[in-house]
Amino acid sequence: MKTFYLITKSDLKTTVLPATSFALAAALSGPLLTTTSTTPSLPVIFSRLPSAILWTWLNLFIFNLANQRLPDSILEDSINKPWRAIPSGRLSPPSAQRLILIAIPLTFFATLCLGGRNEHLILVLLTYMYNDLRGGDSHFLIRHILNALGFVSFGAGAAVVASSSPLNSTAYYWLGIVSLIITFTIQFQDMEDQEGDMLRERRTLPIVFGDKITRRLNAGIIVVFSVIAPAYWRMGCVGYAMPVLLGTTIGWRSMWLRKLKDDKTTFQLWCLWLIIFYLLPLVKVEGALASLWPTLD
Repeated sequence: MKTFYLITKSDLKTTVLPATSFALAAALSGPLLTTTSTTPSLPVIFSRLPSAILWTWLNLFIFNLANQRLPDSILEDSINKPWRAIPSGRLSPPSAQRLILIAIPLTFFATLCLGGRNEHLILVLLTYMYNDLRGGDSHFLIRHILNALGFVSFGAGAAVVASSSPLNSTAYYWLGIVSLIITFTIQFQDMEDQEGDMLRERRTLPIVFGDKITRRLNAGIIVVFSVIAPAYWRMGCVGYAMPVLLGTTIGWRSMWLRKLKDDKTTFQLWCLWLIIFYLLPLVKVEGALASLWPTLD
């Protein structure tokens, strides 16, 4: 079990938590983001969340296995994340390959029970493109787009499971906006991995344009999107407060706090910033949370 945990450890906060947040937002929003006509009660929603988390983790496990088994990834992890299962010697690349062959069909059959089958198939395709076709090592824009599509596919699949209902067009339009935001800001995760990325000759944004220019771009663009996202939902002052405050903080940190530990914390704050975007639709659901509390009596 520890080996399985080490395979997904790095992405629990960056993938499972944001996906679960959007799943919760979709379920609580009811007709705003899903095709259901009514909003489920809180007990029903929370009873489905473990299934959404399981769905997300199973798909994350496949992606991480596919990524970490590659020779370049093993080399990079020996520098950036030596505690991972393969560089630490707990798992061999051939064993990882065999695990993938087992995990993919098992996860597919799990989606037939949990839901999110289409999103699972999309993630399998994206996993193949990112790892085996080396999309993650090609031009940084291709890498960014694949990352963005992966993030929103995790969120969409978890939301379908948590709401037990397909998403509607409003949800997919919003996920399109979020994918655009991720495409232009995902380089925050590359700031802490520059040494390993240079070793494997990966053309990330900070390596192509340089650390200083990338930090300036980061500081500006995150503030811009912190305003665009709540504007899309036509928020009031409350809707702008958290994204703008956190986005400004992240931009400032990117410019002035440049140590490795600082970049790690900045990326974690970026993940929190993304979670806030996933939850923004709830602000538009008037009395969404308050109206549900009586169902607990």
